[in-house]
Amino acid sequence: MRTVMMIALVASCRLGAAELKAGVAKANLDPPVGIPMAGYGAARMAKGTLDPIEARVLALSDGAHSIAFVTLDLCFTFDEKVMDQIRKDVRGSVDGVIFHASHTHSGPTYSEAPQALEHAVPRMEAAIREAAQKMAPARIGNGWGQTAIGFNRRYVEMDGTVEMLWRNEAKVSTTFPVDPTVGVIRVDRQDGTPLAILVNYACHPVVLGPDNLDYSADYPSEMRRYVEQEMGSGVMAFFLQGAPGDINPYFDKTPLVEDAVAVMKQTGDKLGAEAVRVARSIKTAAPKNPSIQTKIVVLPVANRWNTTKLEEQLAQLHTSSGIARRLVAQDMQIPVTTLLLDRDLAIVGFAGEPFVEFQMQLRAKSPLPNSFLLGYTNGYYAYLPTIAAAARGGYGANSTVNPTEVGAGERMLNTGLISIYDLLGMLPETPGKPRELVHSPQ
Repeated sequence: MRTVMMIALVASCRLGAAELKAGVAKANLDPPVGIPMAGYGAARMAKGTLDPIEARVLALSDGAHSIAFVTLDLCFTFDEKVMDQIRKDVRGSVDGVIFHASHTHSGPTYSEAPQALEHAVPRMEAAIREAAQKMAPARIGNGWGQTAIGFNRRYVEMDGTVEMLWRNEAKVSTTFPVDPTVGVIRVDRQDGTPLAILVNYACHPVVLGPDNLDYSADYPSEMRRYVEQEMGSGVMAFFLQGAPGDINPYFDKTPLVEDAVAVMKQTGDKLGAEAVRVARSIKTAAPKNPSIQTKIVVLPVANRWNTTKLEEQLAQLHTSSGIARRLVAQDMQIPVTTLLLDRDLAIVGFAGEPFVEFQMQLRAKSPLPNSFLLGYTNGYYAYLPTIAAAARGGYGANSTVNPTEVGAGERMLNTGLISIYDLLGMLPETPGKPRELVHSPQ
């Protein structure tokens, strides 16, 4: 196994007054109708808009280092070149930008619509600058809750084989693993009024199915609306997608004739209700020693499949999109992004669709109890199954939609854990003093 890594590290050093500051802003990306919609592997052209496709920005500063966290109502983040250009363009406002997509299957495919992308990018950059300009002294805290809006779509039979269970209206509980955890990060103004509520949960945003041709963020949009309504004016809600590679909503791909929009809103309201309950219980505080630390480790990962045959399949599909081309690359450079806030809260972002077990393992293994794993962050390299899932098979585990070599997800998880320990200063660069050897009597 290759172990060469390219590492980019930005850690705050105390140059000015130590104070946590935060600001928020959002932009309607306003994608035009008539361009391809993402998800479901079918050619769908957008005909309208159900709810706005937005970029929401939380800008943070510790007095020495600043960063913008951008959530996108998209199936995937933008291409690396686009993200790097945005980072360059806003450099005067923030030091770095982390991009995170919700994975809605009712958003635009910007990789196949260059003119639409040219329209969206300036709006996003303006929102980043606005959030940075609005940064003011802030308080922060987090809490945890539980709710069930989804299930593991990989039904493992007694003999170990896998049957894909796409929809689960009966809410059968025999699929596993499932993580009902709702993580909430609350950022308040100095006077204690809520500024931002970040809600972390793992579930595909696919209540709306392929027959829907209206842009929508799916249930995360309704969750945000619910949270903002209940928490009062002046607050902005964010959805942080977890590790939903094998998790579907109970009412997956609801047909429009079965009142899909209402079902989607009910799903979002249920998640929103738990998020509000948790948010109201959180007591925020101004960190005594605020710090923002980020680290990106780029892992070299080989393609699991015969790329020549993959190229042949791609040619038969008559597509050359950036996402499709990436899946047939022989060698991939996959970033693992780690963000530490105040040496108390950790976010590890995977550039793909991790299976849910990875977020459960991160919380169990991290030295920081307040640790969150996010998928679809700073890039997209499709499904990231566990080793066991890759062996068992099934969609997302042994098909062309998971091009990475077996064990890539475990490597990414360990990389995130190492980054947390490293940023905490718990991994010294020089070996410790060896203990004296104790010889037992002969």
